[in-house]
Parts: sequence; C-alpha cells; structure tokens
Amino acid sequence: MGPFEAEIFGIMFGVVGSVAALGMILRFSLKKKELETRGSDHDLGPAVDALREEMNDTRAQLAEMHERLDFTERLLTEARGSKGPTDIA
Repeated sequence: MGPFEAEIFGIMFGVVGSVAALGMILRFSLKKKELETRGSDHDLGPAVDALREEMNDTRAQLAEMHERLDFTERLLTEARGSKGPTDIA
C-alpha cells in the first residue's frame, strides 16, 4: 500500500468518524427533546399527585403500626418484669 492509498483510508476514516459523531449528537439532542416534551405531559401530574397521596397514607399507616409495636413491646417488657426470673421460659 502506497502513500496515496493510506491518505484515502485516512480521509475515509475521518469522514466515517465525523458522520458517526454527528449521528450521536443528533440522537442525543432528539432524545433530550423527547424527554423534555414527555415531562410536560398533562396526564402525568394527577398520577404523580395520586401516588404522593397514597405514599402519605402508607407513611401514616406505618407510623401507627410502629406505635402499636412499641406499645406491645412495653406490655411484654412489663409482664416479664413483674414475674420472677425463674418464671421466664
């Protein structure tokens, strides 16, 4: 292979690399535009609000269960404390 063929291969690789880079930039910008457009979907707002409300309800239920568990642990601790050490199984 002579210097002329090497120069042609270099030019071809440069063109292919430039087209590939341009394609990646174009794909990135189109994907960014799609995500920005999808973020302003009017149907998404009420769904997110419903999920937040459900999450708050779940947190309230979890807090109530935690309080009940603490109460039960206190009762069990008091019951064990009132018995003698030999009565504990």
